[in-house]
Amino acid sequence: MIAKDMANQQLSSIITELEAQLLADPQLPRPNPTESFWQLPPHPTLSKVQSKALPASIDVAIIGSGVTGCSVAKNLLELTSSSSQQLSITVFEARTLTSGATGRNGGLLSTFVPGDYKTLSDHFGHEQAVKIARYANRTLDKMYELGNSSEEAKKASEVRKLLDVIGFQDEESFRGFIESCKLYEEHVPEDHDKHRILSAAEVESEYNMRAAAGAVVCPNGAFWPYRLITHTWERLHNLYSSRFSIETQTPVTEILYDDSTNHTHPYILHTSRGIVRASRVVHATNGYTGHLLPQLRGKIYPLRGTMSTQKSTPAFGHHGRELSWSMINSGHFDNATGVVEAGLYYSNQNPHTNDIFIGGEKAKINELFVSDDSEVGAPCVENISGVLPRFFTKGWDDGAQPEVIKVWSGIMGFTGDHLPLIGKLSHSITGRGEEENGSGEYIAAGFNGYGMPLCWSSGEAVAKMILDIDVSDFLPEVFLVDEERLQNPERMSTRSALGSILGGSK
Repeated sequence: MIAKDMANQQLSSIITELEAQLLADPQLPRPNPTESFWQLPPHPTLSKVQSKALPASIDVAIIGSGVTGCSVAKNLLELTSSSSQQLSITVFEARTLTSGATGRNGGLLSTFVPGDYKTLSDHFGHEQAVKIARYANRTLDKMYELGNSSEEAKKASEVRKLLDVIGFQDEESFRGFIESCKLYEEHVPEDHDKHRILSAAEVESEYNMRAAAGAVVCPNGAFWPYRLITHTWERLHNLYSSRFSIETQTPVTEILYDDSTNHTHPYILHTSRGIVRASRVVHATNGYTGHLLPQLRGKIYPLRGTMSTQKSTPAFGHHGRELSWSMINSGHFDNATGVVEAGLYYSNQNPHTNDIFIGGEKAKINELFVSDDSEVGAPCVENISGVLPRFFTKGWDDGAQPEVIKVWSGIMGFTGDHLPLIGKLSHSITGRGEEENGSGEYIAAGFNGYGMPLCWSSGEAVAKMILDIDVSDFLPEVFLVDEERLQNPERMSTRSALGSILGGSK
């Protein structure tokens, strides 16, 4: 574990510094982020779309235009399309459309639950762990459904089902993953026999991967996230133009509450382009949540990730419609340099060009919990640029470096207990609204690096909550944002958050 690499005195000093970062204002998304390969070219009509003038008032304001915000909008619009409750909806995006985590991620459709099942069941019980597992599977099914919803969606999304080859570099991580998978298959019987265990020799022979401890092979998928979500935004924009608008390059800078001047639209959203009044507000800003919700700073916090696309070689082969790859180790901290390796890499291959998308974290530890995606740290660039020959036996001669096309960063949202925050926000969290009636603000954020098996269903859950539709049949109760959870030091304190990342040190 990373904590074992740190001397006690140094560990205490580092934790103090990191706690301050977790509690800091993440501020607004930076106006000049690193250029993500996924976002090239930008959407031709909606990337910088704005109304000629902001609406004076709307029923629902959605802040954030990624997968989650898109799900909230799509579900609200479709669920009210044939009813008398024709909600007016506006999406506010600080930068260009879908320019945050959704437009900067790894492009994989993978569930995290099998490898984490033991931890989830130990902390929250088997009932909730199973519900989380089925929630993740449900969400991935929704993503496949969205990606295959039309010929245009298929072309945009490039969604495909694959096998993920998960290689392990140390025995402890390998044994723990296998134990968790077996427990998962026992309690989620519909996924029985979906995990194949390979020795180090077998994974090298069959899949060209160096995995010192062995590997697990299981189903997953991949897609082009930016293109699918912007395609979905375009469809919604065309279908519901009378009551739906997208305002890019329009950051929400402050939210106030005043029902004395407008009882039906009491929320006052201050933006860079003027003021808008709203009945309800949805926070779908993930790692930037703490800017508009200061009470959640430290409960949800940013973590900067590194992603790249690199040239393949004929020797590596063409696997974009068959395989993806993950590489796991126990993580490491270098006392001399202050650089931490998180221990997870993830990769897939473009099925048309054979370019390889690969991401993973090796960064200065004080540059990890930051919200600035306008730069990539030097250790991140150096590490990701040379990682492919470490994990694959064929493709690059000894000493050869892959040709790197682009490296970029992206901001994820993490929580103390590594579960998302979903639901209606209380007055005590927002400081706005009427204390006795709660607020009209909702949140879907904190996906801990695994947005694709979580985001879409989370946006759907919030949309249905707004419409007073029961979501208990699919939403795990442990995802709900409530006072009991937020005030639980074992789940949501900064020490708890750092302990889970640094390897149990609290």
